[in-house]
Amino acid sequence: MRRLSLAFFFLVSPCFLLGGDSFRLFVPDAQNQRLAAYSIRSSASGIGVEKEAFLSLSFNPAKVAVNRVDHSLVVSGVRDGKTVAAAIATAGDGGMKLIGVSTLARPVGYTSVDRSGRYFMTVHYGSGSVATYPFGADGSIGDVAHSVVTPKGEAHCILTTPDNRFVYIPCVKNNNALFQYAFDDTSGELRALEPFNAEPPAMFGPRHVAYHPTLPLAYFSNEQQLGASVYAIGTDGQLTDVQHVNTIPRRSPFEQGKRDLHASDIALTPDGELLFVALRDFNGDEDSVFSFRVDSDGKLSPAARTKIGDIPWKLNLSPDGKYLAVCESGLRRIMFFAVQPDGSLDRQEGLEIATSARDMAIVPEG
Repeated sequence: MRRLSLAFFFLVSPCFLLGGDSFRLFVPDAQNQRLAAYSIRSSASGIGVEKEAFLSLSFNPAKVAVNRVDHSLVVSGVRDGKTVAAAIATAGDGGMKLIGVSTLARPVGYTSVDRSGRYFMTVHYGSGSVATYPFGADGSIGDVAHSVVTPKGEAHCILTTPDNRFVYIPCVKNNNALFQYAFDDTSGELRALEPFNAEPPAMFGPRHVAYHPTLPLAYFSNEQQLGASVYAIGTDGQLTDVQHVNTIPRRSPFEQGKRDLHASDIALTPDGELLFVALRDFNGDEDSVFSFRVDSDGKLSPAARTKIGDIPWKLNLSPDGKYLAVCESGLRRIMFFAVQPDGSLDRQEGLEIATSARDMAIVPEG
């Protein structure tokens, strides 16, 4: 029986389906050129898939971003050698509707939508290209509004601060930088702050970011240092480092091109009490998610470690923060874990996926 499949849904008891919280999980399926959607229902009895749906696309999708304003999606990938992005409307009944597919002026790696819901934002790992695109009145993606190139490559993430005023572009490996921009959500313009680089410690490799829900703090996973950093966000957008924490030591010093231990994604519970950092082990079995307690001042203290299946690439929390979804890309599987009050993770069921996806998105149901 396929885990967390429709078969699982029909085998669970009716009482399971009547209670609990629900959310939707979206996974790009490049192998079949489609977006896969799963309606997930959780309760005290566990977690299971209530419904599956698929939307065919005219390209190989790789990335998915959520517009928090209306829960629409932007799925991006490559078609005939060109970068494209599909705007997709989602419905409370589980439906998906393709609004349109646009050719983008810049290559795409990490993607997001700003807090106002007006701009699709991209950063490209290889070139350091950063771009913003406005949404049209019909929800489609327009021509590039603003584009810059970071002074160093291996740029890895773009996500606006909760007040939508600033953006930080972390660069990993030997490029090791943290570039700071002011963001104008009326024009889509990115303006470099001065100083421009927050200068992370040598060979930390900041990768992905999460923001505290109430405090002016940013948390970065550090790909090479195998940990996380806490930065205070000034009123002018400048970052000041507050704390650096580790997970486990590297087995050997980082060498460019050598596949060993690398931290990946970061996730913070909606109440701001627990932080999770994923660690990938390309040559061994140290693949893990590390949990940290977030103190009242925003600082971190170690809570727990959970061993994970091969190469955990992406983390997503359910809307209520009770479940952590982990994209185990080496196993073509998304595993769900129940988040315990002490930060430990209780393994639930796994959802087999058709391709080795490295991205996914979760939105509330309804």
